[in-house]
Amino acid sequence: MLIAILILSNVILAILFRMFPKYEVTNLKAIIVNYFTCFACGSLILNRLAIDSSTYTSTWFPYALFLSVCFIIFFNVNAYTIQKVGMIITSIFQKLSLVFPVIIGIGLFGEEGSMSKYVAILLAIVAIILINIKDKQDPETLATAKKYWYWPFLVLFGSGLIEVVIFYTQAKGIVTDAGLSFVSTLFFLAGCWGVLYLLVTRSFSFARQDIIGGIILGVPNFFTIYLLIKGLETWEGSVLFPINNLGVIVLTTILGVYLFREKLSRINYIGLVMAIICVLLISG
Repeated sequence: MLIAILILSNVILAILFRMFPKYEVTNLKAIIVNYFTCFACGSLILNRLAIDSSTYTSTWFPYALFLSVCFIIFFNVNAYTIQKVGMIITSIFQKLSLVFPVIIGIGLFGEEGSMSKYVAILLAIVAIILINIKDKQDPETLATAKKYWYWPFLVLFGSGLIEVVIFYTQAKGIVTDAGLSFVSTLFFLAGCWGVLYLLVTRSFSFARQDIIGGIILGVPNFFTIYLLIKGLETWEGSVLFPINNLGVIVLTTILGVYLFREKLSRINYIGLVMAIICVLLISG
């Protein structure tokens, strides 16, 4: 049930981002509002302000601070990569980040490494690529992608780094009962970095739709991180991350077909089937 809600929360984020252009929502400003909304969610669940005098001396605070910087930096990296290279390649590299926690889990934390798991990971990589392949690519888009070829690798690095740090904090027992405070704090700090960025760039003005969009985005976004940390208490990272990533891809693609009338090729359907097989292999 936890993984199902985790996957659903991620899919809701994808749907909301897909709808933002229709309502002229500015991504960065909505995300900054979303970070503070996440902080409010954590405080409401804790029934107190999530940050107090003990926060800055907590063992997990340096990790929350580091992740908050990563959230802002790699959000901008992702946005720039999408603009210069395209959504397809960016999405492929972002989802391939599932490889990092698998390697860390098996190599450093002694998680079980079975043949079925290794096969599933290889199939997952192929499935991600097949699902995102389009029949036709604009020559101009391809030329631009070649020019900015290294940006997708930054996306891969950023996504993998965030997942590994979250995995590490749980595996080392740095974040246990303090999970709510940890998640709430890192979101609050990420919001502060975002506000600082807007002040420096002198673009500190929020439209009504940015605020509304950010608040709506914040609730599911909070649970994408909180439930991931909770899931790592009972699931191996080398299992949880691949299932989450693949589950999000499968459900997002299916909803894209039915809600947004997106067209899938035969190769895309093959990728979907492979992704489902991967989930079954890894979870089994």
